[in-house]
Amino acid sequence: MDKMNKLYEKNGILFAIIWIVVYVVGLSLADGFSRTIGVEKSVSLVLCLILTLTAASWIKKNNYLEKYGLCRPCVSMRGMLYYIPLVVIATINVWYGFAMNMSPLESLLYVLSMLLVGFLEEIIFRGFLFVEMAKDNLK
Repeated sequence: MDKMNKLYEKNGILFAIIWIVVYVVGLSLADGFSRTIGVEKSVSLVLCLILTLTAASWIKKNNYLEKYGLCRPCVSMRGMLYYIPLVVIATINVWYGFAMNMSPLESLLYVLSMLLVGFLEEIIFRGFLFVEMAKDNLK
C-alpha cells in the first residue's frame, strides 16, 4: 500500500489510469477464465472482490472516505423520496416474474459481481479519476 500512496501523491491521474487498466484488462481476462472453467463470473467475482477490498481498505486507511463520497449523505430523509421513481424503474422488469436462464449459482455470481462492479466503477471513475481531474482543473 505504500507504493500506492507514493504513486497517488506523485501523479493522481496516472494512479487512476493504472486502476482503470487493471480493472478493464483484469475483468476481461477473468471473464475468459470463468468461461473456460464453465461457471460464468466465478473468477470475475473473486477479482472484483479483491479489487474492491483493496480500494476500500486503501481509502479507509488514508482517511479519504469523505473525499470520495463514502460517508453519510447530507440529504434529509425527505430528500430521499426523489429516489422512489428510480427504484420503480429498476424493479419494473421483475413485477410480472422472471425466467431463470442460468443456474442459481451463476445467477448469484452475476448479481454479486455486478454489485461489486458498480462500486468499483464509481470509485475508479468518479472517485480516483474525476477528483484528480477536478484538482488539476482539467475539463
